[in-house]
Amino acid sequence: MITNFISRLAGWSLSGLAAMATVALISAPSFAEDAKPEVKKDEWPCIYRKVPQLTAAMIWDGPEITDTTSWHKDDAIRKLSQFLISRRVKIDEVDTAIKKYAAGLSEDQRDAKLTELFSAVLTRTNEDRKTVMNGIEKFHKRQVERSKAIEKEALEIQPEEQAAAEDPGADVGVAGRESDAAEKYKWEIRTFQEKQANIPIACEIPQLIDERAGEIARAIRAEMKS
Repeated sequence: MITNFISRLAGWSLSGLAAMATVALISAPSFAEDAKPEVKKDEWPCIYRKVPQLTAAMIWDGPEITDTTSWHKDDAIRKLSQFLISRRVKIDEVDTAIKKYAAGLSEDQRDAKLTELFSAVLTRTNEDRKTVMNGIEKFHKRQVERSKAIEKEALEIQPEEQAAAEDPGADVGVAGRESDAAEKYKWEIRTFQEKQANIPIACEIPQLIDERAGEIARAIRAEMKS
């Protein structure tokens, strides 16, 4: 199921996904049982513009980020940055963790280390975003291919169903029954609709990642001296 896919993709609970559905950015197509499903043909299905990478300038007003690799050598920053970006961790826990880390730094190292922490958070956030956005695009592509297959099925079954319905010599019971192909077609439509309706939920996730990164950036800056 698509909900399982999104949960694995972004780490949200099913209850969280249900809540997010109320603020979906795009609407899934609605159509009658025998209508052809339609989806956007481009690779990005979300209504807002795709931003491939989050930059420091978007969320950070601190010192310029010139080093994006040195944090790998700092075990404390590596562990803390991974903790901070986890969406299972509440923002108040994020604030507490940052304050605790900052309190343990010497005055002459404080700003440099907190800047390094932000660099780690930004790098990890972009890795997370890339995974999520690639997952959305791959799923959307599968939906596009599925819609083409369903459209082909519709073209194949409609003449058959129409002939059976219009044949005056056909048995009433037989004419009134749908073929296996028609039943399969209707099932495919329902499955497609269910999956397509969940794409707006997935489209929320990159924005929520960005919002979280901004909150972490502000929490780090609040502990800096300059």
